Amino acid sequence: MAKKIISSAALLLAVFLIILTFVVFFLAQGLPDPSVFDDRVVPQSTKIYDRTGQILLYEIHGGEKRTMVSLDEISPFVIKAALAAEDHNFYQHHGFSLKGFTRAMIQNVLDPSQLRGGSTITQQLARNAFLTFDKTITRKIREAILTIKLEKTYNKDEILEMYLNQINFGHNVYGIESASKFYFNKEAKNLSLAE
Repeated sequence: MAKKIISSAALLLAVFLIILTFVVFFLAQGLPDPSVFDDRVVPQSTKIYDRTGQILLYEIHGGEKRTMVSLDEISPFVIKAALAAEDHNFYQHHGFSLKGFTRAMIQNVLDPSQLRGGSTITQQLARNAFLTFDKTITRKIREAILTIKLEKTYNKDEILEMYLNQINFGHNVYGIESASKFYFNKEAKNLSLAE
């Protein structure tokens, strides 16, 4: 009897894994290639300076006001705050937080009308840069596939830099440099702990 139950469970597991493999393969079709992340066109603001090149006269932008900066041009306070708020184990995991995922799954089972995520910084970058914000299982699986690809292609500092240049800070302000100038009228490298 126990042998029959074990063989039935093994068969069900094998069928489940085969179906899961086909679903993942199907959903991976048509996904962008994160290895060319740097080649993508990221909308940035056009800045018009005075003749000295020191005083900003106008900043023209479409839907996204953004200025890209490297990680070394961002205050260490910003980096620490982003890690503390969004993903304190960022440098320890490989793109996924089992604790965050488990918490989100339990909350989603208890209240399916409010789907929640336990997304890491890498998952948020995959979603914000390549996908829609639909709260569907299909989008979550595609996000997971892109997360794995991002983690294989880039190191943690590169991922964090892309994330801090990608995210929305409100008022059509995207990226930490534009947010810093919009909210505090200073460059991101000069932000204080309080700011």
